[in-house]
Amino acid sequence: MEDNLLLDAFMQLLETHCGIERVRKIEGGGDGTALWDEIEESGFADALAPESAGGAGLGLGDIFPLVVASGQYLLPVPLAETMMSRALLHFKGGAVPKGPLTLAQAGIVAPEAAAAIAAALMAGAMQRVFDMTLSYANDRTQFGKPIGKFQAVQHQLSVLAEHVFAVRIAAQLAFVGPGPLPDELKAAAAKARASEAVPIVTSIAHAVHGAIGITEEYDLQLYTRRLLAWRLMHGGEQYWQKRLGEALLASGQDMLPFICNHIFTKA
Repeated sequence: MEDNLLLDAFMQLLETHCGIERVRKIEGGGDGTALWDEIEESGFADALAPESAGGAGLGLGDIFPLVVASGQYLLPVPLAETMMSRALLHFKGGAVPKGPLTLAQAGIVAPEAAAAIAAALMAGAMQRVFDMTLSYANDRTQFGKPIGKFQAVQHQLSVLAEHVFAVRIAAQLAFVGPGPLPDELKAAAAKARASEAVPIVTSIAHAVHGAIGITEEYDLQLYTRRLLAWRLMHGGEQYWQKRLGEALLASGQDMLPFICNHIFTKA
């Protein structure tokens, strides 16, 4: 119940202050300071910080829905990185500056943290792409019926749904565990799976939408362009697949025990 209340409050914040037109303005070079100030005032930036320091004392699993929602709304400020950075600075006993932060500012070089964040953001953006594509397929008619009723389009939608939900599950696994930093191997699997899905998700969405999907006025391209950028950010699928392969070889285990012991675990 508390998780729902937390997410509901955050979604209301995004709905009020991070509409698509505001995202367009900031993406076009506008100032995002006012948006950040509104998020700062809400207290979400200190969600991972300990209660003794004025934070909420939440865990990685608690903030996962918030990061996904940030991807759904294309939040153009680094909230998730700030949450992790502030928690790490509190843990290290360092001063916590105001404003948005990156992990580098917290003195941490942790590509797996930026990778886990990117995977969760991608999961949120892909969900929005799927919702938009499904809605369009149900509304757009051809030969007297919605195009979503045609078998070829239904097949494309089913493939799209498969990848969207697989990415969300993989991303959620990266937010399992103690402490403010994700596990390296879980993050590697999440980012590899999310990046691998991007060309499939974006191509299907644009194919179903047809020519309208690539127009500047239509919102779909905002999400697909962001997904294409996130695909390579902090390492694409080949980089993280290589990291996973090296870890598998170093473990001396077969693939299934390795996955069970290192990816599908609660710690």
